[in-house]
Amino acid sequence: MMKGASARLNRSPRALRLAAALCILCALATASGCSPRQQSAASAPLAEGSFNEAVSAYQSGDCRASILRFNAALARGEHPAFLNGLGMAYLECNQPQNAVRAFERAIAVAPGSAALHANAGTALYAASDYDGAEKQFTTALRLDPANPEAIVGKAGLFIEKKQPEKALQTLSQLAGTDAAAPEVLYNKALALYQMGLLDDAGSGIAAYARAHPDDAEAQNALGVVMLHQKDYASAKAHLDRAIALRPEQGNYYYNRANILKEQKQFREAVEDYGRAIAFTPDMAAAYVNRGDVRFLLRDTENACADLKKACDLGQCDRLEKYEEAGRCRDFF
Repeated sequence: MMKGASARLNRSPRALRLAAALCILCALATASGCSPRQQSAASAPLAEGSFNEAVSAYQSGDCRASILRFNAALARGEHPAFLNGLGMAYLECNQPQNAVRAFERAIAVAPGSAALHANAGTALYAASDYDGAEKQFTTALRLDPANPEAIVGKAGLFIEKKQPEKALQTLSQLAGTDAAAPEVLYNKALALYQMGLLDDAGSGIAAYARAHPDDAEAQNALGVVMLHQKDYASAKAHLDRAIALRPEQGNYYYNRANILKEQKQFREAVEDYGRAIAFTPDMAAAYVNRGDVRFLLRDTENACADLKKACDLGQCDRLEKYEEAGRCRDFF
């Protein structure tokens, strides 16, 4: 990788959301398995037809239809299964705050459900309320010390705090099929990535990406690993896929620009750094690397302007080195 280029990997942990959702929905419907220890008498009767329609929409990936059907069912009265399903549908539709409210309503009806607390923790994590998420995961583990989603969530919090060793230790509590779940392997890979073990992280990310081919973050992560391994063609293919799935993510363009830079496709790299900056204007590294590439294209004035902007954002090393070499002084 050329000096100054550094890949960016979004470190959003993956929880076992689908498995937990189906478990809690079915269990609350039958008052068994992971259902509350004592279902509240205030729970409304479960309307099986509405329940099945809402779950079917969720399973088919139509989160909006699922939200509508769960809300229609809830018009008849509060039931934890419907509220949990509504929360899961909101999560799938990237509405974490609405999901939090749905799970909190479910917990008010069924406070003894570890799965509901774990799902609430996942929603709070998605909403960047890490303190709230930790409280919910802790409650879930007090109710059920082996709850896999709460364990994954706790590990995610350690990853967020940049404590990868603790994350790996937490994930080691999982056993059997839970330990082999792609989501768990992904979180282990994130921890390994933070430890600088990119090659070791690659297999876990690849396993998750195979199970979830439409997850843009996984495609981005694989691209980062392939870039580190200098497999530029594969890296670009994964970044192309990530961008196609989520074209608004500035760091994807940044990573693809780094690949193009390594391939000496400098003009294309400048364009992608520009896209990264458009979506993420405070990304100092994108200005640094675009400045480097513009120097290679003999576009000195714009190159120096990029390095000055990076310095304004707190990253001055590159500009200082160019100034020490007698460059950029005439433009400021």
